[in-house]
Amino acid sequence: MWQQEYLTHPYVIGAPADRAAKRFADVFINVAELGSNGLIGVHDFKKDPSFTVKLTHMIEEFGLRGGVPPDVIEAARAPALRYFEKGDPIAVQIFVGYRAPASPFVVKYGQRRFLEPMLREGRLRICPASFYNDPALLASVQDDEITRHFFIPTYRERLAGQDSIVFDGHRLSFGNDDIVVPIVCRDYFLFSLCDHIYYRMPTDFDADAALIIRDPGLFAQRVISHFLALHPEWDPIYGPVTYYDPYLDYRKFGEPEMMKSFGYSYQREVRIVFRSKRPVVPSLAPVFLKIGSMTDYAELVFA
Repeated sequence: MWQQEYLTHPYVIGAPADRAAKRFADVFINVAELGSNGLIGVHDFKKDPSFTVKLTHMIEEFGLRGGVPPDVIEAARAPALRYFEKGDPIAVQIFVGYRAPASPFVVKYGQRRFLEPMLREGRLRICPASFYNDPALLASVQDDEITRHFFIPTYRERLAGQDSIVFDGHRLSFGNDDIVVPIVCRDYFLFSLCDHIYYRMPTDFDADAALIIRDPGLFAQRVISHFLALHPEWDPIYGPVTYYDPYLDYRKFGEPEMMKSFGYSYQREVRIVFRSKRPVVPSLAPVFLKIGSMTDYAELVFA
């Protein structure tokens, strides 16, 4: 059914090779899961078949292109292989014997040397979103947090022999690509968390510890109040990230500060964002806060 669905609506047919390869990798990483036993498995597609559907679609798309190239498969598998470069994934050591809280909580993954002062004194750093657009950062961290790209499929027009598309009343020409729509926002401040314990996160974020915050609301309130005491001209936003499919959700423009491409869906991010009420300076600097001890509502686990 999913194969037929894609062959009826081959929405990626106009994508250049590099974007098709990236989409395949984005789908592949979300189909895979790292279990608490330290083994790679497949996500529960009975609960959420969306990425299994996308993987089927991409296999069909590459079938139209002559098959999935070996280098595309190798690049897609690379992140999963990193979990075992040093033996068992580090998460197995961090969470051995740990019982997660029954009530909702959030997690901050990182180095123990940074998370210990965060627990004791509430020391934390909030970076501008532009900070993360740095190729030197880990692949799971590095991202253009200022720009969101959406792609308008052109398969209907291509199959009809046309070279343009009408979108929102405008005729747009295309060549060897689909229509690319960038959504750019001004720089903002960002603090990221995770909504649960996931065993791939410590490896992805080069972490040897995890701070379990048992009262997310209290934590967010303290971060927001201390930030606004220093910078009252900023508006706070707190909540889960919305993950969008750049090819299938191109009409669903929300708050860009709270949106990320679906390739990062497996991170299940919760974020605290501060958005300026007025134009910001060209280069924002990190803000350092001290929100007070967190020992009464948080705990640190480490390898």
